[in-house]
Amino acid sequence: MNDALPASAATSTRLALASIALSPFLLQLKPNLRSTAALCGTFTALGYISQSIALVDTPAATVSFLGALVVIVCPALAVIVDKKKMGFVDAPQTWIAAITCLIGVGVLELGGDGGFGAIGWGDFWSILQAVGFGTSFFITERMMAKEPTQALPITAMQCGMSALFAGIWAGLDGIGFMDGFFSFGQNNGSSWLLDETLQSSYTIPGIFFDDALRNVAFAAAFTGFVTTAANRVGETLALGKLSSSEASVLLATEPLWAALFANFLIGERLDLWDGFGGALIVIACVATAIEPVW
Repeated sequence: MNDALPASAATSTRLALASIALSPFLLQLKPNLRSTAALCGTFTALGYISQSIALVDTPAATVSFLGALVVIVCPALAVIVDKKKMGFVDAPQTWIAAITCLIGVGVLELGGDGGFGAIGWGDFWSILQAVGFGTSFFITERMMAKEPTQALPITAMQCGMSALFAGIWAGLDGIGFMDGFFSFGQNNGSSWLLDETLQSSYTIPGIFFDDALRNVAFAAAFTGFVTTAANRVGETLALGKLSSSEASVLLATEPLWAALFANFLIGERLDLWDGFGGALIVIACVATAIEPVW
C-alpha cells in the first residue's frame, strides 16, 4: 500500500475502515472506561502510525522482528506502574530474554555488510511501534480485568482514536504542512489533498472506484476489516484471559508470518544475519513465558 499511496493516506484509510466496522459498539463503552480507553487508543495509534512509517523504507520482516520487542515493554510497564518485583532472582527469565533480545537486535541491525551504517530511521520507528502496541496491551489488560464484557467497545475506542490521529496525520501531510515534514512514501511532499485527482483517488470512497488502485483498495479493505478490526478484537478478548506479558509472547510468532508472507507476496528475502538475529529475538520472546522453578 505504501508503494501506491502516501503512508498517511494508506494508514488513514485502513484505520477509518476498521473504525467504521466497530463504530456500532462505541456507544456501549461504559463511562468509567472512556478516558482510559481513549488513552489506550492514543498508544494504539502510535503503534500503527510508527509501523506504517517504518514500512516505507524498511523490510516488513525487519519491522516485525523489531516490533516483537513489545514483550520487553509489557514486563517493563509492570515494574514501573504496578511495582512488580522483577529482579534477577524474582524473574530471571525476563532478564535472560532481554539480553538475548538485545543481542538479536544487534545481530539483525549490525550483522550485514552495512554495519552501523545499516541502522536508519526505519529501525527507530519499528521500535517505537513496540512501545505503542506494548503500552496499549498493558492498558487493555487492566481495563478487561475491571470490565471483561467490554471487549468490543474498548476495541472500538482504540480503532476510533487511531483513525482520528491517522486522519490528522493525513490532513497535515496532504496539505504539505511544514514543507512536507509529515510526508513519507509515495508522493512525498506533493500536497496531494490540494490536487483534486489525487484527493479523489487517495481517500474514501474514491479509492474503491479507481481502477488503477483496485489492488490497493482490496489491501486497504483487508487490512482495515481483518488485520485491524478483527485482529484487535481478538487481542482484546485474549487480554481478558491472559496478562499483557503472557499475551505478548504469542506475538513472537508474528515475525515468522511476516517473513513468510513478505517472501511470497512481495519478494522480500532474509539473509543469514536477518534469520539469525530474528531467531534470537523470537527465542527471547518465548523465554519470557517460562516460569523459573527453584
